[in-house]
Order: sequence, then structure tokens, then C-alpha cells
Amino acid sequence: MPKTMIAGHLLHPMLNKAPATLIPLGLGLDLLHRATGDARYADAAFYSLAGGLAGGIAAGLAGARDYDTIPEDTQAKSDATKHGMLNAAAMAATAANLVKRRATPHHAPASLALSILGAVAVLGAARLGKRMLGDPGMPVDVIKPPAGALPNEERFDHSVLDVDQYVATAADGQHPVHT
Repeated sequence: MPKTMIAGHLLHPMLNKAPATLIPLGLGLDLLHRATGDARYADAAFYSLAGGLAGGIAAGLAGARDYDTIPEDTQAKSDATKHGMLNAAAMAATAANLVKRRATPHHAPASLALSILGAVAVLGAARLGKRMLGDPGMPVDVIKPPAGALPNEERFDHSVLDVDQYVATAADGQHPVHT
């Protein structure tokens, strides 16, 4: 079982949303800057990439700790190694991109190439990470809530019953709402 948990929830899956979202968003903002020439898109891309890098470092630390719990010589370990390497490449490209942007705020073509590299790497790593969750060698327990245990489910059931009552009444030619 992975070691990094908070309040019974796995930490790595909670943290990996930031880089998986913010780094591709940075690329999208770079493309908008390129298409429009509006410097605000380049500024927004910088902050998006910085947030993605910070989130990626945090997710990487949690993922590295979980990596040690995966049994050796399994497909899950091989996939986790590739997943980690792709994420490391994405973080390196993003860090280099941010350093380059500090020197040249309205980026050059090289920073656009680094944005593309970072986005492709982080999305590829996310795909591998998702695939690993279904791997029998991956020590992650998927917990499903018991039937009938969802919040407000009782209220929903009553709403459905109320609708059935109105439909049945209307079918008899009566108008339950307006008399």
C-alpha cells in the first residue's frame, strides 16, 4: 500500500492534478500569445508554468515515496519508472523554460519548444499513471462506497418518488400542482 496518505486519501493522486493541468495550460497560453501578440498571455503562461512546476515537485516527492512500495520485477514497477522519468523530463523542461523567461519575458521560440516538450511529457506521464492504477501489481486499493451510502441519497430517492406520484396523478387527468 502506498505510504503517502492524508486522512485516508492517497497524496500523489491529489497533487498530480496541478502539473497535469497547469503545464499544458501554459502551452495553450503560449500559443495564444504567439497568435495574438498579447503579452498578457505570456505573463499568464509564466505563472501557469511556475504553478505546474511547484505542484510537480510536490507530486514527485509523494510519488517517489510510493515508488518504493511497488514490488520489484513487475510491470507496475517498469511503468512507474517510465512515469517518473517522463515527469522528471517535464519538470526539467518547465524549469529551463522558466529560467529562460526570466531573462526574456516575452519568450523566444525556444521557450515555446520547451512548453511543448513539457506538456507532451507531463500528459504522457499522466496517461501512464492512469494505466498503472488498473495494474494488478500496483499496490493501490480502490475503495468503492457501499450501495446506498452516498450523501443525500435518501433525499434523491424521495424526489424520484415525488416525480412518480406527479406523473401517475397527471395520467389520471388530475393536476397535482394547480387545482
